[in-house]
Amino acid sequence: MDAIKEILDLGGYGAYVWPAFATWAAVMTWMAVSTLRRLRASEDTLEKLQAAGNPRRRAAGPDGPQGTARP
Repeated sequence: MDAIKEILDLGGYGAYVWPAFATWAAVMTWMAVSTLRRLRASEDTLEKLQAAGNPRRRAAGPDGPQGTARP
């Protein structure tokens, strides 16, 4: 039991290391969750935009707005 306490104490620096580690873990978790939420929101927006189509592109036609073929 003393060995575990000694390991967790980290030579007297445990009071600094463990809160720093907990803060790091919380921030990394928050960043992962936030990124996944933004990714899903962006994917939903992209699907809606693709379903609606681009009215300017349809009005211009396949050859572009001036009627000349695109390179």
